[in-house]
Amino acid sequence: MSLMLGKPGAPVFLERRPQAWAGMVGFLAGRGYSSVAIAERLNDGTHPATIRAMVTRRWKLRPPGARKGRMVDVMVPMRAKERAAIEKNAAARGLTSGEYCRRMLVCASMPRDRYGEFVQQDRFDD
Repeated sequence: MSLMLGKPGAPVFLERRPQAWAGMVGFLAGRGYSSVAIAERLNDGTHPATIRAMVTRRWKLRPPGARKGRMVDVMVPMRAKERAAIEKNAAARGLTSGEYCRRMLVCASMPRDRYGEFVQQDRFDD
């Protein structure tokens, strides 16, 4: 959606992307999403190279994953009941829910993918 903005006597410019769009790009980039993942999430035809140019050249930000060994976030939507169970299990082991989930994900997927051993196919709606 494009809007013509300006006051009488002031230069008029064409807004090609709303601020909410730029906010979403910045939010996702800050969470460690790749430019490809951000473009897929936006699903509006934005090319990943456009995302990279905005983040690195225009905004002069360094992506969180750019430095070797730097931690990045993985956002996983889930139901409140599931999150409560994770928090309870994590607390029982003296861990935060984030660290608990990180350890579970790493151990279930590395060095080999063990998805089939842990995930019951009939438990989730696909």
